Amino acid sequence: MAREYRDSGIEWIGQIPKEWEVGQVKQCFARKNEKAQLENPIVLSLARSGVKVRDISTNEGQMAESYFNYNPVEPNDLLINPMDLYSGANCSISNVKGVISPAYINLRYLGNNNPRYYDYYFKTQYWSMALFAHGKGVSFDNRWTLNADTLLRYTIPIPPTSEQQKIADYLDKVCGEVDEMVTLQETMVEELKAYKQSVITEAVTKGLNPNVPMRDSGIDWIGEIPEHWSTTKIKKIARTNSGSTPRNISDGENSNIVWIRTTDINDDVVYDSSLHLTSEEYSSASCPMLDEGTCVVAMYGGGGTIGKSGMLGVKATINQALCSMEVGDSFTGEYLFCILRSVRYYWMKYAVGTRKDPNINQEIVRNMIIPFPPIDEQRTIASYLDTKCSEIDALIALKEAKIDELKEYKKSVIYEYVTGKKEVV
Repeated sequence: MAREYRDSGIEWIGQIPKEWEVGQVKQCFARKNEKAQLENPIVLSLARSGVKVRDISTNEGQMAESYFNYNPVEPNDLLINPMDLYSGANCSISNVKGVISPAYINLRYLGNNNPRYYDYYFKTQYWSMALFAHGKGVSFDNRWTLNADTLLRYTIPIPPTSEQQKIADYLDKVCGEVDEMVTLQETMVEELKAYKQSVITEAVTKGLNPNVPMRDSGIDWIGEIPEHWSTTKIKKIARTNSGSTPRNISDGENSNIVWIRTTDINDDVVYDSSLHLTSEEYSSASCPMLDEGTCVVAMYGGGGTIGKSGMLGVKATINQALCSMEVGDSFTGEYLFCILRSVRYYWMKYAVGTRKDPNINQEIVRNMIIPFPPIDEQRTIASYLDTKCSEIDALIALKEAKIDELKEYKKSVIYEYVTGKKEVV
């Protein structure tokens, strides 16, 4: 017999099975708002990947002076992040006992209601921006928060508890299978990226002729090079510079000067920037104007940013966090860019500053020793890598598209079952 449906009265749900009820969160959950009052508790954190135990001994991230007033968490508590309503599904079930910041909303299921079913349900509410619509604050991107009382009055479907269990069990199985497929694709992406890196490094240090006589370069990161190659420092083949940041940046309709920052480079050719300068703003700052083909490398911005490189595909200027390298006649920018893409790890070896805030400077860049093949080989290697890396990038793009497809499929399956559009049989 076909299942009968009725209007839920909830705009973002629409039709629900006739036997399902509609109610509020407070009918199925009680908010836990007490204080743990423990001196050395297990401290938890909530992320889109789930509830994690924090290692507070490292002092990394935002640390509290005391965890005495943190909220106690038991297994099967449903934790909601009311402060981030648009970046993802910031809710999860805790599988461990501990404490969490009172900034999060901690819900304990009532009766036989299944917290796993409602975890899936609230994930759909984050994805659809339904929770965001109930937030309040100074602005959408500043202190936009879901009030706890508003959440407790939030309208939800209430399937029979036996069906809640069936839906949760089914989604655990299906989502687990999808997650495994996503992990497999992500692993393949990382392997392709590693392969691409090895192809670049092999070509820029060994050349393309496997039969050529080799000799030791005397440089750890380079190793052996073709016998007819030499090595040199970047300062011998390129003029380096860094830019600056104008005091005021309007980025209006008269802002037509491309101004590159570390956020605009990603080991690829750079054709535009996220911010642009007017002629007056450019004149007010000591920003060099760089020609197309100039290489740039990030000098600071954390361990994940240092060493990111780019090659300008357009005339542009840069900010102070980047070092530019304009090569002379004996070297090609394309080959230098290939070298820069092969040695991200090199820069961290010579970085100065603290572990949390490392950086490099122009002098470190200028004194980097690099392979120096004849100019015709530089061009041949750069051309080969352009073709080879494009082929690898195409494979990576296919895998990443598959990952996106799987994630969207997972979202659609969750939505269809938690709203009753499909029935677990």
